[in-house]
Amino acid sequence: MDLNPSNFYNYFKECYRLDYKEFTIDNVLSSKYPYKWFATGTEELVAQQLPLIPYPNKKANDLAKEIALYDLEKKLFYGCFFLLGSSNNPLIKDKRICAPLLLFPATLKEIDDDYYISVDFNACDVNRSALSLLEVREELIQKDAFAQQLLEKFVATQNYIGLSGFLEKYVSNVTTEELLLFPTVWNAQKIRNEFKTAPLSEDEFKIIPAAGTVLVEKAASSLQVLNDLTELSEQGTFSTAMQQLLTSEVAIPKPYESYYQSRLNTDQYQALINAHAYENSVIVGPPGTGKTYTITSIISDAVVQNESVLVVSKTKQAVEVLRHMLQTDFKLKDYLIHTSGARYKMSLTAKINRYLSGIQNRKQSSFNAFKIEYLSKQLEKLEAEFEACVQEEIELSDLEFNADLNLLEKWKKFYLKRIVYNGTKIWSVFEKMNTVLLQLEEEISKHTQQKIADNIHRNSHTYRKDISLFHDALTSSSFSEYKRILETVIQKNVLKVFPIWLANLAELNAVLPLEKEMFDLVIIDEATQCDIASALPALYRAKRVVIAGDPNQLRHYSFVSKAQQFNLQKQYQLPEDKIFDYRNRSVLDLFISKVATQAQVTFLREHFRSTPSLIAFSNKQFYDGQLEILKATPEHIQASQLTHILVEGERSKKGINEIEAQAVLEQLQTLIDAYANVSKKPSIGIISPFNSQVVYLKQRLQATFETSVLKRFDILCGTPYQFQGSEREIILLSFCVSKHTHHSAFNHINKPEVLNVAVTRAKSLQYIFTSVQKKDLTPDSLLERYLRFVTNFSHTEKQQPELDDFQQEVIQSLSKYKLDAIHCGYPVAGSLLDILIVHNEQNYFIDLIGYPGIYKEAFTLERYKTLGRTGITTIPLHYSFWQKNKPEAIQKIVAFIK
Repeated sequence: MDLNPSNFYNYFKECYRLDYKEFTIDNVLSSKYPYKWFATGTEELVAQQLPLIPYPNKKANDLAKEIALYDLEKKLFYGCFFLLGSSNNPLIKDKRICAPLLLFPATLKEIDDDYYISVDFNACDVNRSALSLLEVREELIQKDAFAQQLLEKFVATQNYIGLSGFLEKYVSNVTTEELLLFPTVWNAQKIRNEFKTAPLSEDEFKIIPAAGTVLVEKAASSLQVLNDLTELSEQGTFSTAMQQLLTSEVAIPKPYESYYQSRLNTDQYQALINAHAYENSVIVGPPGTGKTYTITSIISDAVVQNESVLVVSKTKQAVEVLRHMLQTDFKLKDYLIHTSGARYKMSLTAKINRYLSGIQNRKQSSFNAFKIEYLSKQLEKLEAEFEACVQEEIELSDLEFNADLNLLEKWKKFYLKRIVYNGTKIWSVFEKMNTVLLQLEEEISKHTQQKIADNIHRNSHTYRKDISLFHDALTSSSFSEYKRILETVIQKNVLKVFPIWLANLAELNAVLPLEKEMFDLVIIDEATQCDIASALPALYRAKRVVIAGDPNQLRHYSFVSKAQQFNLQKQYQLPEDKIFDYRNRSVLDLFISKVATQAQVTFLREHFRSTPSLIAFSNKQFYDGQLEILKATPEHIQASQLTHILVEGERSKKGINEIEAQAVLEQLQTLIDAYANVSKKPSIGIISPFNSQVVYLKQRLQATFETSVLKRFDILCGTPYQFQGSEREIILLSFCVSKHTHHSAFNHINKPEVLNVAVTRAKSLQYIFTSVQKKDLTPDSLLERYLRFVTNFSHTEKQQPELDDFQQEVIQSLSKYKLDAIHCGYPVAGSLLDILIVHNEQNYFIDLIGYPGIYKEAFTLERYKTLGRTGITTIPLHYSFWQKNKPEAIQKIVAFIK
C-alpha cells in the first residue's frame, strides 16, 4: 500500500481533532463544584511560597473521600487571580464567569485530624477557559506567547508585583486595579456580592485577587498530540518501522539471545526475542498472564544492551504499574524518567546534578562477567545429562515390560540395568541443576545491575557535553531560552545516560522533541485502549516497536462518525482500508492486521492471577481454552471463589438499582468486619457495567464509610473501562439489570469485551450481584452463559484416572508419614500431576518416571520451571530405582518434604 505520509498524518490529526474535548473551569461558583473553597484574609501559598497551609473547608472530609474514590477521574486545583464577568452563552442559566487565571495542582493532606493543602508550583498552568475570554492585543503578542510569558514572568519568578501592568499592557477587555491589593484576597461572599452590586456587561471582565480550591474532571491535554501530528504532516516521512508495517514488508528476524531466558517462560522469552529481532512485534497478553513482567524484562534487557526505551500508554495508570515494577523488582529507579509524575523535571535535574558532580554508584568489583557464561554452559550440560538419564529410564521401561525380546534387546536391557544403571544419579543431577539455576539467577541479577551501571558510567563521560547542556536547558530562566539551548543538545546522547522514559501519550510532546527514531525501542502498553492517532507520534520516535494488549478487552471510545471518517478519507485521497477506521480500531488492531508474519505475534498462555473458577469462563469463551491456569493447587480450590447473590431489585429509569447497591454495600461491610483484625487488608473493587450505577455506588460509599477505611482496603469503584489494567483481591460485581430493563442495557453487558474485563479483575474472590433470574435472560446470551457457568462450575468435574501400581505403592508408603494431603492425577496448568503432596502449606510434585501408563514419561524441564513459578517443587522418581531401593527412595522423599 503506497501512502502519502502527509495525507496519512493529516487524516488522523483531523479525526483526533473531532474527538478532542478539553476541560473548562469557567465558573467556580457553579453548583457543579460542590467542594469549592476560597481563601480569606491574606493569601499564603502562592504569595509567600509556604509548603502547606491549614485548610478550613467545612467539606474537607467529604472532599478527601471524593478524591479517594475518583482519583482516576478528578483532580484538585488551587486557583489564583480570578476573572469575573458574564457569559454570552444563551443556553446556560447561570451567566456568571468566575474563572481562575492560574491553576496549581493541589494535594490535600490530613495531619493529626486536621486538613492542610499544598501545591506544586512547578506544574502551574494557565486556565484555558479564562485565557479564551481575554482579548489579547495580537499586534503586540500572540495568545500562546502571552500565556507562556505569563508563566515565565510571574510563576517562574514567584513574583506577582507586575502582573497588573502586564495584563493592562497586553489585554484590552479586562480591568486590573484590584490586583494591587494582592496578597489580600476577596472571600467567597464578596465575590458573590460583586455580581449583584456591580454586574459586568458581556465581553467586559475584571480580574481580582482571589484564591481557592476546585475539584475538576481530569482530561488529558490533547493539544500536544495535535501539535505533534501537525509537525509529522509537515515533515512528510515515516519511520523505518512504520514504513515496514504499512507496506506489510516481510521482516527478516535478527538472531538474538538473552540471559533472561531462565527468568521467563517460553512465551515471555519469545516476546523478548521478538522485541530485538523485528522492527515491529506484538504481545497479546490476556488477563493475568504476566504481560507487565514481560514488558519490564524486555526494558531491562534492552538497557543492558545500552539501548534507550520509551514506554507509553493512553492511561497514566498503566504507566504507573510499569514504573512500580521497574523500580521495585528490577531496581532501575536511577535510570528511568517518569514524566507523568509530579515534578519530574526537578527529579531529572537532580539526577543530572549527581552525574555531573561525579556522584554515582561504585562498581561492584566482586562481579565476574565470565561466571554467567560458565554457569550457563554447566546448566546446559546438566540438563542434557538429566534428559539422557530420563531417556535411558524410558528405554529400560519399554524393555522391562516387554516379554517378547530378541537377543539384541535382551543385551540392551542387561546393559541398562547392570552396566549404566542410574541409581541415584537422576536425583543428584537434578539437585545440581537446581543449584546451578539459582546461582545463575543471582549472577544474572548482578550482571544486569552492573552492566547497566557500567554503560551509564561510560556514557556519562562520553556524552558529558550534551548532558551539561541539557541541564542548562532544564534550569533556564525562560521557555525561549529552554528551547534555544535544547536545539543544541543531541537528544540521543542524553538517552545514553537516561535510557528509560515513561510517558502518557497525550503528554509526549511536552517532554520530548519530535525526533525520528530517537529511541531504540518504543513500547505501547494497554494498546487496545490507544487510538491510532495518539500513538503515531510515539511510533515516529521508534527504531523498533513493541505493541502490547489484548484484542478481547475494551477499546478507546470515539465520537467520530463513519460519515466524518469517510469524508476525511476522501479529502486526503486515502485508499479503502480498515486501518483508517479511527473510530473502531486501536493501535493494537493496526499492528495485528499489518505485521507481515505470525512469528511477530506472541500469545502469553500462562495465567498467574486467578484461580480456575475466576478465569475458566473467559478462558473457554474468549481464548479457546489456551490459557494454562497456574493457581490450581489444593489451597486455591478448597472453597468456592465465586458467590452469586440474587436480589429482588429493579433498575430505575435513571439506570440505578438501589436494592442491588444496598446488597453490595452490605457485603462490603461484612468483608471489612471480617478483615478488621488482619494486618494486611485485601484490596477490594466494585464494578458495574453502567456508569449511573457506579456514580450511585460511589455516593453511597462516600456517605457510609470513612476515608481511612476506603484507603486501607484500597477500594476502587468503577466501570470495566476504569478497571482495565487493574486488579483487586476481591471483586463485588453489580450487573444492575432486572427483568424489565430495556434490551439496550443487556446488549451492553453482552458485549464480549465488557463482560471479559468485568469478570477477570479478581485475584481471590468474586461476588456476583444480579436482580434477574437466569430463566428471564435471552438463552445462550453471554450473561446467561456466565451465570450458568457460575452456578454449575466445579473444580472436580472430570473423573479422576485410575491409579497404576507404581502410584499405589508410593502413596501407600508415604501415607504412614502423616503428610497433610496426597493427591493423584491432579490437574495444574494443563498438566496432570502424577502425585501432588501438600504439607506445611507447601506443594510437592512427585514425577513418576518409567512405569507403563499415562504417567510413564517425565515432564519437560520447561514444565518443571512452570510448576516452580506456581510454588510447586518437583521430585523426580524413576521406577528402576524404586524397585531396587524402595526404603531409600521413601526416606529421601520424606526428608525433602519434612
